[in-house]
Amino acid sequence: MKKIKIIATIGPKTAEPSTLVRLFNAGMSIARLNGAHNTLDWHKRAIKLINKNLPNVPILIDIPGKKIRTKSLIKEPKFKKDDVIILTTEQNYRGTKKVAINHKSLHQLLSKNDRVFADDGSLSFVVTKINANDIYCRAEHAGQLKSTKGINVPHVDLGSDKLSKKEKTYINFAIENKANFIGISFVESEKYIKKIRNLCKNSNIKIIAKIENQGGLDNMQSIIEVADGIMIDRGDLSIETNIDSIALFQKKIINKCLELAKPVIVATEMLDSMIYKPFPTKAEVLDISNAIIDGASCVMLSGETAVGNYPINSVKVMNDISLKVEKNIK
Repeated sequence: MKKIKIIATIGPKTAEPSTLVRLFNAGMSIARLNGAHNTLDWHKRAIKLINKNLPNVPILIDIPGKKIRTKSLIKEPKFKKDDVIILTTEQNYRGTKKVAINHKSLHQLLSKNDRVFADDGSLSFVVTKINANDIYCRAEHAGQLKSTKGINVPHVDLGSDKLSKKEKTYINFAIENKANFIGISFVESEKYIKKIRNLCKNSNIKIIAKIENQGGLDNMQSIIEVADGIMIDRGDLSIETNIDSIALFQKKIINKCLELAKPVIVATEMLDSMIYKPFPTKAEVLDISNAIIDGASCVMLSGETAVGNYPINSVKVMNDISLKVEKNIK
């Protein structure tokens, strides 16, 4: 039996009975819902759909935590290098003139010449000025800023030990809807996990702590000790720390999880090319293979199965790779 588990994110392309069954048959072990996208009503319907069609498949709900994101936009602005995009902490802008973000005090935390990253680091900007609630950002290259995409400002303290009202709402939602796991973002201390465990004390839900910034790396051992499992979010981790060291960080986290006998998930862009293409790159095959060889418990698909054009094939490719690698591990 295959040891490595495959987590597939359920989204608009896959929240449908026959597609869910095909994902399972292709090798999906755990269904993930990303709380940062869609509404709680949508997620509630998705949970019912999964439970009805795949009653034995566990559900992981990723809680939208302290990550800064763009709001849902009417217009997703395209820009050229050196164009200026205005991010704003005022909440009523939807991309036509300014792009609203969900962090209501970010304008107070940034200064001229600070760097801002978006969409897992694929977009980068330099702050040119702050005017009231508006953050003027000069694009370092051409691109498009889309709805609900992550915004990273590595030096900004987002309040690592505080539980927001939104986090509590989503945690309670996960408990009420009998999810099996909750993924907690930007974990930097065991104290933060203990606060969440206190909220979950009357349930059997398991806590998956995401290590995705320097604080998480610095307190890695104590976080792993008190969490039920770990997720390595390589997207945020590479932006918040140093992309040149991401492979070393991944190996270090996996080794510590093996030492402490905790399951570990490797996530982000494992088959990113398959969002648009029916086959993987050689680098992606090597990436998945090396994660399994190093001792990962789970490998995860995000956009590949949530919004990608080849969700079933993405799971099948990942499953085929994992079977081949496991068969040949001594």
